[in-house]
Amino acid sequence: MLRRLWLLLFYVPLCAWAQTETRLTWLDNRFRVDPEIEQITFVVTREQPSQSVVLVAPDGRKYYADRHSKAMSWYSDKGMDIISINHPMAGPWQALGKVSTNNGIRIISNIQLDAHQLPAQLYQTEVLKFSARLTQNQQPLLLRDFLDRVQLKVIFYPITSDLSNDTVDESTAIEVGTFADNGHEYDEVAGDGVFTVALNIDVVPGKYRVKIASTNGVFERAVEQTVLVYPTPITTTFTQSHRSLISHVVNIETKPEQIVAGSLAAYLVVKQPQTKPQILQRSTTAPQSQLELTWLNDSHVGKAWWRGWAYVTDALTQRELVFRLPKQNYTPVAIVTPSLTSPLAQQRLEQQLAARKAEQRQQRLLWIAITNIIVVISAITLLLLWRRKRTSKHDLMLPNEL
Repeated sequence: MLRRLWLLLFYVPLCAWAQTETRLTWLDNRFRVDPEIEQITFVVTREQPSQSVVLVAPDGRKYYADRHSKAMSWYSDKGMDIISINHPMAGPWQALGKVSTNNGIRIISNIQLDAHQLPAQLYQTEVLKFSARLTQNQQPLLLRDFLDRVQLKVIFYPITSDLSNDTVDESTAIEVGTFADNGHEYDEVAGDGVFTVALNIDVVPGKYRVKIASTNGVFERAVEQTVLVYPTPITTTFTQSHRSLISHVVNIETKPEQIVAGSLAAYLVVKQPQTKPQILQRSTTAPQSQLELTWLNDSHVGKAWWRGWAYVTDALTQRELVFRLPKQNYTPVAIVTPSLTSPLAQQRLEQQLAARKAEQRQQRLLWIAITNIIVVISAITLLLLWRRKRTSKHDLMLPNEL
């Protein structure tokens, strides 16, 4: 009974390990590929220092890291080669080089890339969690040396439509995100074979072909689909206060025909000079379609910023949408009152008083001159009128004297 128990303890872990990978440590570094295998990956660990191995096919052909067939993808790292082959030739293969005696050569067959389906309708500046998984024979691939070197990216290719068909220009590729399996940010568990990315849909509205693929040659697998990117359904405006104790305002407004009324919520982080960051949160209720977040201007001079998130619900699909409110810097301006006790301030004040007195003196002289001119003109006018009146009376009296 005890002997059977020991055999069970020995074989069960061995069988479980064999389901995920095959480890080869033959003296001549040979390994056999069965005819039914459609795709295979060799993970070769090398002694240090060393160059990449030479891979010899069953028919004697030799392949190198910089010279290999189009059916291969070859990733060479410090102390490791990862070689993937589509439809490999059946028979014995061999790796020539300083292969590590401890790790040897590990074989992964039939790797598949499974990715979640993206929503067919996306919005500009939307951020969404997106996951992809690597599997081997429909089981999670958990080989950490391999997973740490996988570089999965999401690439958007604009589609140009004409009367005949849709065309894609490969040169206009836009990298939208890079997956990670490190347990940080959106990724839940490190090394579980599930890669996660926060897709920031910061592209021009239009039609795109989305491709999820490895970009560093670790393996050749890709998933593609077509999506439509619509203009963002929210509008954000910032009004900066230039007066003390008057609030800065961030106004967020949604489009009623696209967003469910009352579904808007927002979260802001605000940092002002000489203060700790503060959190602002607000939400709406039906039938509201906009909200304001405010904070007082404390009049401290320096650099300030705010950033945040907006959350809404799509009216058509009822999908929850998340929009990043990018970091916006601003500079508060305070009214500076100079000290009257400083010599420079006193000198400036005396100069201002002297200039004001000189201006007042000039104004008085001007008014005196104008007044004198008016008096002289009035006197001359009265004198002329008096003389004219006197002359007229003298002319009327002359006939009586004759």
